[in-house]
Amino acid sequence: VDAANVNNNGSTALLSPRIFGEAIASLSKTKASLSKIKSLWNYFVHDVVVAAATRKNNGILTSPPSAYELNAMLSSLRERGKVSAAMKVYRRVTTTATAVDVAVVATAVDDDDAVLPKEDGLGMIKGDAYTASILFGMLSDSISSNRGGGGRIWNDPPPEMMIASSSTAQSNLSPCWQWNEAMALLDAFAPCQLNNYAYAALLKVNERATEEYNNSDSKTTLRRHDGVRCAMSVLERMKKDKISPDVVTCSTLVTTFDKGRNWKAAVTLLNAMRASYTSPSSGTAVNIDGEKKWSLPLPNAFTYSLVIAACARSNQGEMALSLLHQMTEMVSPPFEGGNCNDGDVVGNAVWVYNAALLACAELSSSADAAPSFGTRSSKPNNKGTHLATAFDILAKMEHDGSVEDGGGASVSPDTVSYNTVLSVLDDSSFAAVKESQADKTKRGSSRLARHADISDVVMDVLDSMEARGVPRDAVTYYNAILACRSRSEDALAILRRSLSDSDFMQMVSSSNELDGAQLKGRAATGVVFVANAALSVAAASGDVYAASEVLSMLSAANSKLNAESIKHIIRTLGKINDCEAILAVLICLKGQSSANDILKERYSIDILSNLSEKSIPMVEEEIYSAAITSCLRHDELGTANHILLSMKRNGLTPNQRSLKEIIAEYCRMAMNTSKEEFKLARQAKRQATVGSGGSLRHNGLVEPIYITSRARAKAALIMLKSVDSPPPSLLSPVAKACCSAGLWQDARSILRRMHRAAICELRQRGTGSVGGSATFLGELPRLHRSLLKFCAKGGNITPALNFADDIQFLASQIRMHGKSLRGNTGNSEEKEPGLITLSSRLLMDIPTPESIPEAVFSDAGALSTVLDRPIGLTGQDWKLLLIAASRGGHWKVCLGTLPFIRPYVKETHPMYARESSMSSISGVGPSRPSLERLNRKYERIARALTAAILCFEVRGQYAWAMRAIDDWIEWSGRRPRKEAVASACRALAKRYRGQEVLTMVTKVVNIPAVSESDGLDDNLEVSDYTYEKAVYTESINALHKSGLYEEADQLYAAGVSNGHLPWAVVQSVTDKKRLRLDLHGMSAAVAHSAVRVSLQKEIMESSSQSSPDDNIAWDRDVMIITGRGRRSGERFRPVLRPEVQRMLTEEFYPPLGSTSIPGNMGAILVPGKDIEAWLRHQRQQKGERLLFVADVIRDLSSGNRLEKALRSSGNRLEKALIRKIEAERTTGAAENDDKDQ
Repeated sequence: VDAANVNNNGSTALLSPRIFGEAIASLSKTKASLSKIKSLWNYFVHDVVVAAATRKNNGILTSPPSAYELNAMLSSLRERGKVSAAMKVYRRVTTTATAVDVAVVATAVDDDDAVLPKEDGLGMIKGDAYTASILFGMLSDSISSNRGGGGRIWNDPPPEMMIASSSTAQSNLSPCWQWNEAMALLDAFAPCQLNNYAYAALLKVNERATEEYNNSDSKTTLRRHDGVRCAMSVLERMKKDKISPDVVTCSTLVTTFDKGRNWKAAVTLLNAMRASYTSPSSGTAVNIDGEKKWSLPLPNAFTYSLVIAACARSNQGEMALSLLHQMTEMVSPPFEGGNCNDGDVVGNAVWVYNAALLACAELSSSADAAPSFGTRSSKPNNKGTHLATAFDILAKMEHDGSVEDGGGASVSPDTVSYNTVLSVLDDSSFAAVKESQADKTKRGSSRLARHADISDVVMDVLDSMEARGVPRDAVTYYNAILACRSRSEDALAILRRSLSDSDFMQMVSSSNELDGAQLKGRAATGVVFVANAALSVAAASGDVYAASEVLSMLSAANSKLNAESIKHIIRTLGKINDCEAILAVLICLKGQSSANDILKERYSIDILSNLSEKSIPMVEEEIYSAAITSCLRHDELGTANHILLSMKRNGLTPNQRSLKEIIAEYCRMAMNTSKEEFKLARQAKRQATVGSGGSLRHNGLVEPIYITSRARAKAALIMLKSVDSPPPSLLSPVAKACCSAGLWQDARSILRRMHRAAICELRQRGTGSVGGSATFLGELPRLHRSLLKFCAKGGNITPALNFADDIQFLASQIRMHGKSLRGNTGNSEEKEPGLITLSSRLLMDIPTPESIPEAVFSDAGALSTVLDRPIGLTGQDWKLLLIAASRGGHWKVCLGTLPFIRPYVKETHPMYARESSMSSISGVGPSRPSLERLNRKYERIARALTAAILCFEVRGQYAWAMRAIDDWIEWSGRRPRKEAVASACRALAKRYRGQEVLTMVTKVVNIPAVSESDGLDDNLEVSDYTYEKAVYTESINALHKSGLYEEADQLYAAGVSNGHLPWAVVQSVTDKKRLRLDLHGMSAAVAHSAVRVSLQKEIMESSSQSSPDDNIAWDRDVMIITGRGRRSGERFRPVLRPEVQRMLTEEFYPPLGSTSIPGNMGAILVPGKDIEAWLRHQRQQKGERLLFVADVIRDLSSGNRLEKALRSSGNRLEKALIRKIEAERTTGAAENDDKDQ
């Protein structure tokens, strides 16, 4: 035994600590369970290390334990995905303590959560840089596994990790708990324990967190992980610790900047890397005194490719081209030396260009997809920018490849380069480029500017490939055909060119001999792959003759159809709604020539000759599913059912994708059928209203009979049960179909199901345990609006309120979740207010509180700043609730809902506009919305008041109608819509509140107009029918209908004096013996008031010209122009003429006669003698009234009549009291007699 292995007490050391590390590492490579590995580790820690520490010697160990043993255990846990266990192990063996307690040590052996002590402040095991790399790598892998798809399931963050994260400063917290834990671990390591590799692993955690919590699909996170800021902080930490990064670490930084969409940071780092090499002060890693200096490495080709791709994804095409030029110059000094990173830049750099082109293609494909919720739609010319950048890069490659010398870098484009450019090219991007060419300041590719048609651009690219000798493969022609997907003629031309391309056909034949070794997947089929692209173009346009031409070309090329080709043919026939031909195709696939003859006779499609004998019969599920979907799109349920039965006979069942497509088609048919049923119900209601003489209410419920739509919606519900984990894109149309068919409870069940999934999704995203996109939260705002629209359409207030309850409950859960993430759960002052359901509040007459917080029901927590539309009820949703209540006749619901829409109306007040704020307060205005935007917002919500007032009118609630008008004016600062004012006037006139009508009209008209269309109907096309004229006309109509003629005359006079209504009197220079009244364009009520007011005014003017003692002599006839009825409902059936004649006969005494004017059927003549007789009668009535008033005044002045009246009234009162007392006595006696009996 060596003397060095003898302990202080004389005992002999037997083992080296490394033996335990080797044993753990070897055991982890076997199939041993984790418990066995943990038992060996616990023996090493508790029975060997701790025991030696208590005896103040190494025990049986030759030396103290090192980081090797710890790293072996951590690596074993990493292989098994035990993040929490690894963090616990590390913390236990590195925890600092000041004394050793044997009892604590003994407890720690059995307690996994106990903290093992150390002595004299020295840790039992001290980690190294490899330890940090393992821990950071585990955290990084856990984020990558969250992003889904397979892989092991990692544990959720343990409580101590969350506590450690919460102790960090609130501003430094990230929604990714792995990053928070990594930063806590970084603080636990000393600078001497770290190196570049450990920091590279840490930056990988940041990269994964940036990708997971900052991509376009992850719109549910309440906060974003600022990966750029975190990366820069790590780089500053490395500089502080004087640990220089290598090129791999810098590449990780650039990748993080790219995923954080910060191209400026990537370019800045690249420039710093170049400057660090050329700077004399930082060109070496060690200075003269031997002190370690910090420096950045020289960028290599991979670094340049990452930065160029980042610029291309951010639409910085010019910067990408500049960097490409900069990279090619690296072949000159000072980059020729050995510091050029093994010469990666020098040599073939085509892959760098291809990486930039691929970035353009990825960005273009993301623009083609539907925009995620919470994201604004990209600018129209963004796709054009991607296309222009791609063609500029291709042009640079072609130019540099043509001028390169023998020793230069090869940058000539290859097949991948051209294929990528063709994948970016499509109709929308090409149109955007052509639109931007009008702006001289915008750059554009010469190839794009040279051609006016997209097919010419595609042919130019193919010609360039052929001229340069670049091979064309199946992907080339496939992308070329899809670029011309809008026209089948261009697709056929490209297909012909591919078949005539000898190099391509030779490549296909050689590939077939090698069993598809050159291309993988669908592209390995060669000619058929290209032909399927042409068939897809024919299917999109429904060009069946183009499909026939493709089959003829395949037959000439001796190529056979596959299942994808048959699907495209079926979709083409479905596009032209020929379901019989689809059945013929399915029969033909079984080898029956009779069906093939039918297809040849109709469309010259020969399927059997283009199928290989081995593939007959071709009975595949995807073909039958495509046939069913095509038939359902044209409501051919019989044919679809026949195909489904054929599938069952052949032992086929629709797969999940096909089942989803079938369910979607059933939902579409249910909603379309519901529209037709609703139209029939509306027509029946109108006919019933006409038959009853208009006695039915004008806003009564339309109750359609749901038969076909309900059957199809139920079929979709049944099929939905067979779908495994249905996505929200499928649940949403099923809920809409149920709602359209009157299946309210089923729709609510699906909505609640989606709400539960959204809450679970949000909580998982908050903890970072499960990744994936926020599909449910993205679909819910649109679904909420659609369901409320269905309720408003039929006036179904009960399901509308039930939906509102569920929506508000979801919003409250989101707010509570946001507060918990912000650490406000323990604050008693911030509690979720007691939420009374809308159905109970509005239907059970619970009073609406006077002061409603504007954010209680409209704010969806922190998500409202992230999502495009908040989750809770918005102003449009409250408007739909009002419409549903109005059509259902629930005036109390309308009354209770108006306060909830108040905050949204107040937001549209003109005083909040940018123009108003700029005129009053400088520097505040630009942050406010413009007046035009507020006007559009107000127009979308203004119908809510109209719906409420219409309901008040029907229910006779005239007082609430006046109150609603006044409140709306106060909230919005604008004129109410003319329909709302007219409805309120009708409600007041029905209760004979004529003066209130005058007051309301005067108040509304005096409000200044904010915009030209303020208060007018959007569908109004007559320019001279102003808001004021509409209000005056409707108000006069309401007063006239209720018999309030005097108030109607006052309104007409006020409208004429203000210049809003036409004056009926027409001054004639030639014929002064007649008084002309022109009533053209007036309603019957306005014409009635115009005649009365005009006659009275003319009579007053005549009386003012004569003395009071003289009698008024009327010697003029009155000609009233009513029109011939050309603009009446029935042509040449005038409305005004009979109405005016009725008025002159019935409302004037003695009646005024009227005669027709010969040769003029659009006017009537009232004789002057009739007018004079009416005036004479008016004077007589006036004299009699004056004599009666004088007699009354004379009696009152003498006192006789007053004394008699008081005496007689006293006798009457006394007699009345006596009769009342006698009657009460009689009644009491009769009741007592009844009780005795």
